[in-house]
Amino acid sequence: MTAMRRQGFILITALWTLAFLAVLAVTLLAGVRQRIFLFQRIEDRLRVQSAAEAGAKKAQAVILDAMEDAAGTFSAQVKQRLGNNPAEFSAIVVDGVSVEVVHETPDALTASLVAVWGVADEQSRFNINTVARDVLARLAAEVLACNEAEARAVADAVVDWRDYGRHETEGFFSGDYYKSLEFPYPVKEKPFERVDELLLVKGFDRKIFDRLAPFVTVYGDGRVNINTASRPVLIALGFDAMLVDKILRVRRGVDNVEATADDHVFTFAFDIAAETAKAVALEPREVNQINELNARNLLATESGIYSFLSRVPAPDGGYKRSISCVFSVFESKVLYWYEK
Repeated sequence: MTAMRRQGFILITALWTLAFLAVLAVTLLAGVRQRIFLFQRIEDRLRVQSAAEAGAKKAQAVILDAMEDAAGTFSAQVKQRLGNNPAEFSAIVVDGVSVEVVHETPDALTASLVAVWGVADEQSRFNINTVARDVLARLAAEVLACNEAEARAVADAVVDWRDYGRHETEGFFSGDYYKSLEFPYPVKEKPFERVDELLLVKGFDRKIFDRLAPFVTVYGDGRVNINTASRPVLIALGFDAMLVDKILRVRRGVDNVEATADDHVFTFAFDIAAETAKAVALEPREVNQINELNARNLLATESGIYSFLSRVPAPDGGYKRSISCVFSVFESKVLYWYEK
């Protein structure tokens, strides 16, 4: 081999080696970039997760602090601070991530759900494990805008699911219904553990569930807090519409807005009629309605269990992470925690 050929061979070999090294470098660089991107995504997820958890922890701390400041009593200040407080619950920044704490409440005028910065009082709702059949039927009629027979069917199905034994009413055979499903399952005959368990109950679909869920809970002692209960709940309790308007007018104060500093808070259940009558005229039958519900131990004036959603907004308008939480002041502990 001549010197020129040897030089040509060496040059070609060197070029192939350089090409191989270049391809190898590009491949390694791509792998490194993928790893960096993966680590960044993992880091972002951890930061988002930490922010959502921090939001939930802050909500718990605010609940405890508010109740401590009020010496354990429910007041207008507690109601405002917990139920309508953008200063403490909106745009909470944790390690560069913005998180918010909200609860959904029925709008006073439209009855549609609106997100409010703060936490929801679970005792503003009916406990579906204890609520009476007739009260549940009235709630269904009010919220679902259905007739009496349809409302009664909803109530029968819920009571039948939770109560032990066969509870067949006229034209209602739940056991046969559940056995006839494509994927059959038995009636539970035990208390509800979560509200979304209603989706397993006869007659419930997502639309009915979504409309009824904001007014029911599985927490609390079964009494309803007159200071926070919504209009549909008050009507379902047995108050007529005119009396409900009077109670809400007194409760909301001069500005007629819920959860503001001038709200009137009823202190004792047995004084609800007397306190209301100081601000608006009550008819004897309205006083009797209040007293009757008190006699049945259905009314409360304080709360100790709150629910909320801690969520991290996404640029597209959705949410990167959310945590649903139910917190008990009585026990100072989380009763429910769900992440998605």
